[in-house]
Amino acid sequence: MACDTLLIRKVKRQCKSIAPIAQILRTQPQNLVRELTEILLAFLLLACYHNPYSYKHAEGGVTVNAKFIINRLIYTLFMFLFVITFNFILFRLMPGDPLSIMSKEVKSSPETRASMERLYGLDKPIAEQYINYVKSMITFDFGMSFNYRMPVAEVLSDKIKNSVVLALWATPLGIAIGVVMGIVAAAFRGKKADSIITTSSMVIYAIPSFWLAMILMLYLGVKFKLVPISGMTNPGMTFATYFDYLKNLAWHMITPVVSYALATFGSYFLIMRSSMLDVFAEDFVLTARAKGLSRRKVITRHVVPNAMLPITTVIITSIALMFTGFFSIEILFSWPGVGRMMVEAVTKQDYPLMQAINFLIAVAVVITNLLVDILYGYLDPRVRVE
Repeated sequence: MACDTLLIRKVKRQCKSIAPIAQILRTQPQNLVRELTEILLAFLLLACYHNPYSYKHAEGGVTVNAKFIINRLIYTLFMFLFVITFNFILFRLMPGDPLSIMSKEVKSSPETRASMERLYGLDKPIAEQYINYVKSMITFDFGMSFNYRMPVAEVLSDKIKNSVVLALWATPLGIAIGVVMGIVAAAFRGKKADSIITTSSMVIYAIPSFWLAMILMLYLGVKFKLVPISGMTNPGMTFATYFDYLKNLAWHMITPVVSYALATFGSYFLIMRSSMLDVFAEDFVLTARAKGLSRRKVITRHVVPNAMLPITTVIITSIALMFTGFFSIEILFSWPGVGRMMVEAVTKQDYPLMQAINFLIAVAVVITNLLVDILYGYLDPRVRVE
């Protein structure tokens, strides 16, 4: 308790110090990193000590009281502030000058540089930039893209849709393959089928995703010419009906979807197999066998439902991150999604675009973890959240 009080005082003291930072930075700009780092660490330490988890086994049902939810929301808020601050510091410490990349006149014309700094708010003290940045992130106003010269929200809207289109097919496919293979491998534990499935799955999972995609592209697209190897549709092609567009889109999605699914199914397989092996050792499984239930009924009615609890968290998180794209797959197949745009933003030092993408990813992860923590109490009847 005393530690929490000290940390809260540290956070308040650091937050109050933001206002005079603008005055300090006019003469001592090197203090920025130290001040913001102290604020960031204070938030992180307070979030770590303010741990809302307090589980105990209960004979009755599940209760998720208001105290836990409030504590979890406070914890989520601190993590949210930590991510925002870290996101701001990270891109300000990157080497290079984004304005020079945008226009060659910046290097030779001080007037041009000054006007562009005013346009993007880079002429203000960094402490003021940080405050404006926090306000804009909360309101989802990501500003203007350095590279595209248009609002970041408009740039991201189409890219998010493209990534979701790809992930809507690839993510469920990867989950289905991993879960089914994990169930089969655990059901035949120690047998030949288990060895074959586990070995082949680990070999595929260990292959780098970009190399696996290149192999599929080489054989399916180049050598045998079965599927297209780039883009969402044929470039320059007009479609008579919407059905023709969907047909062409589906044709282009085959290789990226298969590559995406094969690159991700291994984690679901490992978790599902390990979870089922743990459930097999429980007493209620032995009781079900003693009652005379067949092995198939024991697995389908008792083992699989209980083994699905740990993997639920991973599945929900994967679904929440569908809009963030898969970097290597989108780059190799020239898929115009968020992952490909993130790489382009990094290479061109497009700060607003990079910050927006990182912010959306962080928000998805933080909110998903909050929902999963609350949902887990309802999914597992053995747990009571205090």
